[in-house]
Amino acid sequence: MKRTILLICLLLAFVRTGQAQSLTVEYNIGHGSYQMSDMEDLLKGMILPVTNAQVTDNFPGYVTQDTRIGIEWRRHHVGALFNYMNTAGKKGGTDYSGSCNYELRNKGYKLGAFYRFRLVKEEISIFTFEPYVQFSTGVVLNKVDEASRLFVESDPAVGYQQEDRFSGKNFFVEPAFGIKFGLCRHFALNVSVAYEWDAVKQKHQSRNSDFKVDWSGYRAQAGLVFYLNLKK
Repeated sequence: MKRTILLICLLLAFVRTGQAQSLTVEYNIGHGSYQMSDMEDLLKGMILPVTNAQVTDNFPGYVTQDTRIGIEWRRHHVGALFNYMNTAGKKGGTDYSGSCNYELRNKGYKLGAFYRFRLVKEEISIFTFEPYVQFSTGVVLNKVDEASRLFVESDPAVGYQQEDRFSGKNFFVEPAFGIKFGLCRHFALNVSVAYEWDAVKQKHQSRNSDFKVDWSGYRAQAGLVFYLNLKK
């Protein structure tokens, strides 16, 4: 976390030596895929006290939300980012006699910095077309909720419910390619594709096995950029 904050401060200090043009606030929503191989193996190997247990959720890709605040000047754009991700895995079985379930729910909060370089700027009527390349890096704060539940219809007293929570940090790098479509002086549409690689992953120890949370995977997003001119 300290390294990420230091990196953001260095980037913003660097901007002050340039010719800052605009303060930007950006919000994107999209879809992400997640590797989660350790957690998939944990879910698959989990032995439950029922014969009809099946994996019903296996950490699928899901909606991502991304917010960025930055400063743009000339062809450069730097700033800070916050991103939210979540996914889950579930194994269990239910019939007339009761139910048994094992569940892992993952939440990831990304904090970091980004640098964006505009490749070209083309004007099309009143609009602009601006492809760019981008590099982001920082930490992912992981929250994992683990839950085991057994319910027996004929004898509820023999059932149980066990819950644990794990927290940890990953370090990520994320190259991206995107295009901004300028709509007017203060607004632009943004679309991008990226690949997140969690280069460093913290290990967690549950009652059942060790595992690492791995958010590595492809990202596709679209959103809006708002510009507040600081200097003409």
